[in-house]
Amino acid sequence: MRALVIGEVNANGIKQTAASLVNAAVKAAGVADMFLLGQAQAACDEAKTFAGVEKVFVNPDSGENILSESLSKAVVALVKEHGYSHVFFEASSIGKSVMPRVAALLDVAPLSDVTAVVDAHTFVRPIFAGSIDVTLKDAEPVVVASVRATAFDPCEKTGSAEVVMYQGMPETMKTRKVSFEAVKTDRPALQSARIVVAGGRGLEDEEGFKKLAQLADRLGAAIGATRAVVDMGLCPNDWQVGQTGKIIAPDLYIAIGISGAMQHIAGIKDAKVVVAINNDPEAPIFEVADYGLVMDAKAGIDALLKELN
Repeated sequence: MRALVIGEVNANGIKQTAASLVNAAVKAAGVADMFLLGQAQAACDEAKTFAGVEKVFVNPDSGENILSESLSKAVVALVKEHGYSHVFFEASSIGKSVMPRVAALLDVAPLSDVTAVVDAHTFVRPIFAGSIDVTLKDAEPVVVASVRATAFDPCEKTGSAEVVMYQGMPETMKTRKVSFEAVKTDRPALQSARIVVAGGRGLEDEEGFKKLAQLADRLGAAIGATRAVVDMGLCPNDWQVGQTGKIIAPDLYIAIGISGAMQHIAGIKDAKVVVAINNDPEAPIFEVADYGLVMDAKAGIDALLKELN
């Protein structure tokens, strides 16, 4: 058996989560190849060191300019040419768009949000907003799955894979990508940050989120938010954490003014340490918190900043 891992590339090179994706693939299939979505030299140099990866196919185009339709056809072509038993995508915006297309073209049932690999055809995934984990067996001839990379440790970087330049992406229909605008920030990426501070409705207004940003900058942390405050327009949607946002697993998660709805908890269940600040002692967030402080959200931030300074 051999897995094909789809490695995403951003402005800084290969995404940090790719190493965790490779770990999941090697657990399932034993060995893996990687399809790298971009030819940045730094990304190629890092990808070929992933333990368990024997060959790295490099897309000659820029990763940001790939259309889902074109990538789907390219992946299917690789699967048919090399006979892969597994195809693993990250459960990212790209993965969620392309994975079901690849499954449909291969005429297999897709498997989403894998959080554990039992064996080559047995996997664990969450259901009911993460409140239950289900173990299931995938009997399809090709396992096409999206993986929550935060649920797996990164692989070691002791490999020496062969790098192969892949032909250009096939054209599809009459569609082309006109532009791509990445969110630019000096803060760590939300899904790979070691520390995340997040705010909810308890912060009330823009002033509250300005205080939250000050705390994040002081800690060198990424910023998260609940869907409620994103819908209120108090922060951008790329900050949203939860079932309909980003799934994260930081070393430290500080939830400020967040009640702890099930949909939000589903996005932080793998965090190592959870700290909650809320003025409601009955808030559900305290049920999952390792440390809790019953206090007004803004006052809590001021107290933390005072201690840090």
